[in-house]
Amino acid sequence: MQVATSGRRLRFASHVRACRIEDQIILLDLRHNRYLGIGGPQSNALAGHVEGWPRSSEQAQACATTAAGLGALTRRLASQGLLTDMPPERLPDATVAEATSSLDFESVAIDSRIGTRRLGRFLQSAAVAALWMRCRSLQSIATAVAARRERLQAMSLNRDSLDAMTSGTAAYDRLRPFVFTARDKCLHDSLALIGFLASEGAFPRWVIGVKTRPFGAHSWVQSGGTVLNDQHENVRRFRPILVV
Repeated sequence: MQVATSGRRLRFASHVRACRIEDQIILLDLRHNRYLGIGGPQSNALAGHVEGWPRSSEQAQACATTAAGLGALTRRLASQGLLTDMPPERLPDATVAEATSSLDFESVAIDSRIGTRRLGRFLQSAAVAALWMRCRSLQSIATAVAARRERLQAMSLNRDSLDAMTSGTAAYDRLRPFVFTARDKCLHDSLALIGFLASEGAFPRWVIGVKTRPFGAHSWVQSGGTVLNDQHENVRRFRPILVV
């Protein structure tokens, strides 16, 4: 793509997600499982040249970035596969509500009995999540998760209510310590939980969020405003950048 001479409107490639945190734009490259931060004058300059570029709620400040500097930046982002001038095919963008609560298994009566079938579904979900993380990109994983959700909806099996998910999440929470811990493995935990709940006909949202100062990324599972596998006070420190 000849960015400097095409004159066509630039946009994010299909495998790129973006969000704004204060004066920084964070890009998530799903194809290569990597993040990139762009801030200050460069971010403001790109807002006027890239379709869908996250803007601040306030009026953008004057930008000192030169035309030559802007051209070099857009060429660099295009060479990395982050920007394109072609209409991309991308997963539908989903949204998630603000996290306002977490599951408390001790305060409600929950049927979290562990039978042979439930144990088998848990082990399969944990194994598939580990295999996906080893062999697939985040783009491929997101596509697979979205496709499974669509299949459940087409079969009228997708139970989105929180009550439908609480029992399965409680059972998952009891089984998880025997196989792995969620500490420092939030992505594996979230993908395994999504798979386990899908096997029971429930499908909440899988979320990846980011923060800055210092930079950090986190993954969790959420139904409405309720976080299923973390405390909502913790995930509120992160801005969602991918919701499936």
